Amino acid sequence: MKRLTSRAQDGTASVDPGRMNEALDRLAAYEDMHDDLVARLADLEETIAERKAAGALNASTGNQLIAQKVALKTTIGMFDIYGIE
Repeated sequence: MKRLTSRAQDGTASVDPGRMNEALDRLAAYEDMHDDLVARLADLEETIAERKAAGALNASTGNQLIAQKVALKTTIGMFDIYGIE
């Protein structure tokens, strides 16, 4: 991925003014992706809870759902580490 921003030694970020719209579009895409991941995690947690309550969470399906949950939480966690919350 080609960077649209640069970082100064003090950690501040800057964007070439001629690429501001492109940078804002990319930021919006990251925010959209973060929101989508959070929504998917909430849906998945609801599915797990419903299946658990119904006694329909067998080992195979349960393992797959838990693996998806871990993957989503890990990805969201990376966003959080970099301050994209």
